[in-house]
Amino acid sequence: MPSSNVEADDQSWLAFGWPVNYRFPDALGLPGEEDPVETYQSVPRTQAGLNEWAFIARNKAERDHTRGLLLLYRNPPPLPIAPGASRGVICPVGIRVQGFIERSNLGPLGNWASGKPAQGATQFIVLSGGLHHADVFRQYKRTVQEVVKFIHRTLDSPVPEPASRDEQDMLFIGRRVFAKVNSGNRRRPTALVAGDDPRGLCQEIDHEWRVLNKLKIGSYIPNDDDPGSGHSVPSDALNIHDGDFVDVCVGFDIVSKPAHNGGHNVKVHLNMEHVLLLVSALDELPPIADEDSADAVPVYRLPCPELSRLYPMNTIYASHLVGSSYVSLFG
Repeated sequence: MPSSNVEADDQSWLAFGWPVNYRFPDALGLPGEEDPVETYQSVPRTQAGLNEWAFIARNKAERDHTRGLLLLYRNPPPLPIAPGASRGVICPVGIRVQGFIERSNLGPLGNWASGKPAQGATQFIVLSGGLHHADVFRQYKRTVQEVVKFIHRTLDSPVPEPASRDEQDMLFIGRRVFAKVNSGNRRRPTALVAGDDPRGLCQEIDHEWRVLNKLKIGSYIPNDDDPGSGHSVPSDALNIHDGDFVDVCVGFDIVSKPAHNGGHNVKVHLNMEHVLLLVSALDELPPIADEDSADAVPVYRLPCPELSRLYPMNTIYASHLVGSSYVSLFG
């Protein structure tokens, strides 16, 4: 799914608000200084701008009537037309957000276990700005919230109350693991591969629920001689950890159910489309001597509050710097 990057108020890319060693224009697909910017590539920051940028349409192919609405680009990127198709592929909106992982569950089966309802099985990731970059991350979250607000206003639905203070600096993004098996998808094989379900638990429910689309996870490998460029490689959930700096493509799952008053109850879920590892929290970073300590205790730069809690705070220099040996993310 083509995705958009967020522009800051001064028309510069929000991705460049991160410290220099956390900027990956090549991995994020940001246009160069002389490259033209397509309309779909930058997310407007106002409701009026969003109305010119996106619209909501019914997905006639969706059999679940509660999820029959899609947020689409008004000016989508050109996509190839499949052989025999009468028109191009529809192009739902996707926004790319960068941040530090506070917690996550990205395993192939998410939080599902045998005996539990497959319908509620989810994968999730919670992002933040880390110790020092909440201001940058808030701009991403504010933009995502404006899109959610736009969806509710378009569907004449009350806009949800703001999140609690504890949640204001974090973004929860989820994803349903299983799809309901029906006549339209019954012939599609599972997307799981060897190792995803070692106990074979999914075979018990394959007649009713099936993993048809796996979460795309990858790592970006920067070039040694030019960190600003590199390539992406497929990866898996075992390589993703709390504290990692990642790029996540966020889609919008619109759920609309009839209400008793004749209207509709609308919920908008943020949906993970991909997770790309940019900077690993497990990379060994160069130690710094603690000048206040007679023993010069080594201090390691840790990018995430979750990791910082594992060490005495007086030995932590939380920093945006990263080592030269890190492995990052998939695009």
